[in-house]
Amino acid sequence: MTPFHPGDTVRLTNEFLRNTGQVVGGEGFSRWTIVACPCTLCGSGRFVATNEASYDDPAQARHFYAGNLEQKGSA
Repeated sequence: MTPFHPGDTVRLTNEFLRNTGQVVGGEGFSRWTIVACPCTLCGSGRFVATNEASYDDPAQARHFYAGNLEQKGSA
Protein backbone atom coordinates (compact mmCIF):
# COMPACT_ATOMS: atom_id res chain seq x y z
CA MET A 1 0.00 0.00 0.00
CA THR A 2 1.31 3.45 -0.90
CA PRO A 3 1.98 5.92 1.92
CA PHE A 4 0.23 8.64 -0.11
CA HIS A 5 -3.41 9.61 -0.11
CA PRO A 6 -5.52 11.84 -2.40
CA GLY A 7 -4.77 15.45 -1.57
CA ASP A 8 -1.16 14.87 -0.49
CA THR A 9 1.43 17.12 -2.13
CA VAL A 10 4.51 15.28 -3.36
CA ARG A 11 7.80 15.91 -5.12
CA LEU A 12 10.53 13.72 -6.58
CA THR A 13 13.10 12.59 -4.02
CA ASN A 14 16.59 14.08 -4.14
CA GLU A 15 17.98 10.56 -4.49
CA PHE A 16 15.87 9.90 -7.62
CA LEU A 17 16.84 13.24 -9.16
CA ARG A 18 20.54 12.65 -8.45
CA ASN A 19 20.48 9.05 -9.73
CA THR A 20 18.81 10.11 -12.99
CA GLY A 21 21.09 13.10 -13.57
CA GLN A 22 18.33 15.66 -13.06
CA VAL A 23 20.31 17.87 -10.70
CA VAL A 24 19.67 20.86 -12.96
CA GLY A 25 16.27 21.67 -14.40
CA GLY A 26 12.67 22.11 -13.41
CA GLU A 27 11.71 18.63 -12.19
CA GLY A 28 13.38 19.25 -8.84
CA PHE A 29 11.05 22.17 -8.23
CA SER A 30 7.87 20.45 -9.45
CA ARG A 31 5.12 19.55 -7.01
CA TRP A 32 2.06 17.40 -7.66
CA THR A 33 -1.12 16.59 -5.80
CA ILE A 34 -2.13 12.94 -5.48
CA VAL A 35 -5.54 12.17 -7.00
CA ALA A 36 -7.76 9.11 -6.68
CA CYS A 37 -7.40 6.65 -9.54
CA PRO A 38 -9.03 3.23 -10.00
CA CYS A 39 -6.44 1.86 -12.45
CA THR A 40 -4.47 -1.34 -11.87
CA LEU A 41 -1.19 0.60 -11.47
CA CYS A 42 -2.59 2.54 -8.52
CA GLY A 43 -4.39 -0.55 -7.25
CA SER A 44 -1.03 -2.29 -6.87
CA GLY A 45 0.02 0.37 -4.35
CA ARG A 46 3.34 0.90 -6.11
CA PHE A 47 2.18 3.81 -8.27
CA VAL A 48 0.15 6.95 -7.65
CA ALA A 49 -1.77 9.27 -9.97
CA THR A 50 -1.23 13.02 -9.87
CA ASN A 51 -3.06 16.15 -10.95
CA GLU A 52 -0.82 16.50 -14.04
CA ALA A 53 -1.91 15.10 -17.41
CA SER A 54 -0.04 12.11 -18.82
CA TYR A 55 2.40 12.81 -21.64
CA ASP A 56 1.03 9.87 -23.64
CA ASP A 57 -2.69 10.55 -23.12
CA PRO A 58 -3.70 13.98 -21.84
CA ALA A 59 -7.08 12.54 -20.78
CA GLN A 60 -5.27 10.36 -18.20
CA ALA A 61 -3.41 11.34 -15.02
CA ARG A 62 0.38 11.24 -14.87
CA HIS A 63 1.52 8.32 -12.73
CA PHE A 64 4.68 8.04 -10.66
CA TYR A 65 6.36 5.15 -8.90
CA ALA A 66 5.64 5.88 -5.23
CA GLY A 67 9.22 5.02 -4.23
CA ASN A 68 10.49 8.02 -6.21
CA LEU A 69 8.27 10.50 -4.34
CA GLU A 70 8.27 12.14 -0.95
CA GLN A 71 5.43 13.94 0.76
CA LYS A 72 5.67 17.71 1.02
CA GLY A 73 2.46 18.34 2.96
CA SER A 74 -1.20 17.35 3.11
CA ALA A 75 -4.30 19.03 1.83
